[in-house]
Amino acid sequence: MLIKTRARLGAIAALVAIEEHDAIPGAALDKQNLGEALGFAREISSGVLRHRARLDWTLAPLLKKPLHKLDAPVRAALRLALYERIELGTHIAVVADEYAGAMRSFHLKYSVGFVNAVARRLPDAWRDVHPRWPLAQKLATEFSHPQWLVERWLKRFGESECAALLETNNGRAPLALRVNTLRANRDEVRNALCERGLKARDGNLSRDAIVVEDAGSPLDWPEWTSGKIIAQDQAAQMVSLFLKPQPGWKIADVAAAPGGKTTHLAQLMNDEGEILACDVAPGRIKLVQQNVARLGLKSIQTRVGDWRKIMESTPEYRRTFDAVLLDAPCLGTGTLRRRPDAKWKKTAQQLDELVILQRELLDAATESVKSGGVLVYATCSLEREENEDQARAFVERHGDFRLEESMQTLPQRDSCDGAFAMRLRRN
Repeated sequence: MLIKTRARLGAIAALVAIEEHDAIPGAALDKQNLGEALGFAREISSGVLRHRARLDWTLAPLLKKPLHKLDAPVRAALRLALYERIELGTHIAVVADEYAGAMRSFHLKYSVGFVNAVARRLPDAWRDVHPRWPLAQKLATEFSHPQWLVERWLKRFGESECAALLETNNGRAPLALRVNTLRANRDEVRNALCERGLKARDGNLSRDAIVVEDAGSPLDWPEWTSGKIIAQDQAAQMVSLFLKPQPGWKIADVAAAPGGKTTHLAQLMNDEGEILACDVAPGRIKLVQQNVARLGLKSIQTRVGDWRKIMESTPEYRRTFDAVLLDAPCLGTGTLRRRPDAKWKKTAQQLDELVILQRELLDAATESVKSGGVLVYATCSLEREENEDQARAFVERHGDFRLEESMQTLPQRDSCDGAFAMRLRRN
């Protein structure tokens, strides 16, 4: 089977799994065992996830019934065919033959002729949005984002800044690495990457960051296997730097998985002190343990559990930590460039539920900070309810804490994920 043919079949299967079964894109593609075809499958499937709304709007005039009423593999095939036609310039006969033929592999022989007929009428440019639509609807369709999110961001950022954010989200994020300075220095790692022909440069925000353009997975790089690097966005690196940990401190990271910030804290402490890394999911704690082992760190211990319940059952943790980090569960609207599938799963109800959970976790984390100690609360969200409003409400509830500083990164401004952090100190 030709590589691109195999990639197209894998992309259809992955998109069906993502849409119908809430699968994670990377895992859905890995399940297909695509080998050399993985790269192209990833490119076209992620393209569909980024541009889904505009693809659907462009396809609509070619169909006699709404796209959502078609079988999932047919829907995925048409979206992929149109994405290839417009964004990659694939010849119309190729997309028609390939995606029509793919229907046989999904036991949908009745749809072979239908997909072929639609594919041969595909345009080679995007359909213009309706001129009389409200601005939010226009932007949501043109940049393929949920309209409810666009309406929020228009109110917060204004039209030009909102459009810049949407456009940035639809771009491909470069690979951001953090150098494990306990085993290597940044110049050494960057130079080694450049010598192998990679487009590597120093990060513009974190002193430990290297950004690599057009890179594949680093998992088989010698720097990875030797524990000299870890994949971590610069915004996430900024949170650990923002906490300003000191050697010898006792720190609790109460929602630690997969361990990027935990291991960065240990690195910044010269691996001297004690870090307790907790997470509610046993599987995710294993990710922390794997990162700790690969990076060769000794100061980190792990524990499975919900910090709210841990504080109830472990009174010796009360007011004993020099610093506590709560990287809170959040809506994740600052990371949509890396997770284009996620934007189609977000809801306003989820936001309301997360704000309550964050408040409860903050209150539990507060109990473990010693007098004079530091509490850092962080999210990868752009939403005020999870960030500024949460900070304001916390200070009102806890008069024995003072807000020392806060930070917010924005994808369209800082060329990294969107993240928020506040540092509070117990009086």
